[in-house]
Amino acid sequence: MNLVFAGGGTGGHLAPAIALLEELRSRDDDSGGLFLTAGGPAEALARSAPGSRVISIPSAAISPVRPWRLPARLLTIRRGYRRSLKVLEKQRPDLVIGLGGYVSLPPVLAARRLKIPAVCHEQNRVLGRANRFLARGPVRVIASFPLLPGRFDPSRVVRLGAPVRRAALEAAPENTAAAWGLEPGKFTVLVLGGSRGARAINRMLEAASGCWSGSGEAREIQLIHCAGPEDRRRLESAYRQRGVTAVVFAGLEKIGWAYSLADLAVSRAGGATLSELAAWGLPALLIPYPFATDDHQQENARYFGEASAAVVHPEREITAPLLAREISRFRSRPQLRERMAASARGLHTPGAAKQIIDYLRNLADNYA
Repeated sequence: MNLVFAGGGTGGHLAPAIALLEELRSRDDDSGGLFLTAGGPAEALARSAPGSRVISIPSAAISPVRPWRLPARLLTIRRGYRRSLKVLEKQRPDLVIGLGGYVSLPPVLAARRLKIPAVCHEQNRVLGRANRFLARGPVRVIASFPLLPGRFDPSRVVRLGAPVRRAALEAAPENTAAAWGLEPGKFTVLVLGGSRGARAINRMLEAASGCWSGSGEAREIQLIHCAGPEDRRRLESAYRQRGVTAVVFAGLEKIGWAYSLADLAVSRAGGATLSELAAWGLPALLIPYPFATDDHQQENARYFGEASAAVVHPEREITAPLLAREISRFRSRPQLRERMAASARGLHTPGAAKQIIDYLRNLADNYA
């Protein structure tokens, strides 16, 4: 089975596709995946998938903020559509999967023109704008979590769970903590800001570490911080000066190693990250990105908060001292962490990648 995945912008868009391609390859070594992306950081993740190929296509977001740019952006989308037609005519895949983001629009529309079956995948609680537009036609939507009601036909949505890539499920080998300069068994906080890092969270953790400096908490807490490339050196220096044990990564492909060592996550609330937290049953303190389209991170976080799988703090309300106190509270209450871990695991759908591949095979086989 040969699939085309269309999407990008961030690694979170592509992470479910990696999981689906891994499941497909585990069944059939000849299966492959072609990623149509807009380039950027997501492209590196796409290239890491087994048997994958990557082609960049023109794409542009449509926004009401600067309406005078609309004609130029529509022309860019048209170029992406024409490029997608050529690629799909040549490749003739069994199915095209839109992963969200405006880069998914041209390939899915081209697939419809060429009568190639197509679906959309939605990993957030709010159906994204591109998926919402595509779902107006005959395109079905595969959802990771229950979707909030909106301007779409719910009969076209099937919820099959969130596929999680192997790199996010692989536990750390023995002695990894020591190799990273951490103390095995010490309360460990994993800090995540998405595939590019989150500067606001980085600065907040840097300031929070100052609240522990010189206290017993600095000796009781250690950090695994995925900070993005811009803040890594500064954070390493700050933690060292304040006596806080920490390992700071620009990015971490073997993110499952970090999940397996952590007792608590401080994180944004993108769909892919939440899917991975649920798979591990890792309690989380969520700080949703306040400028996410349609406030989808806030809705994702609310879903986990209402399920008692996470504690949610809006970015505009949380301060460094409050964050430091919250982390200390989690450290001192293992029973709270155990209850939240059980709740988080309850939001995970085991075997989601298998279910989705079975659904896609059936869809492709019965497409008319």
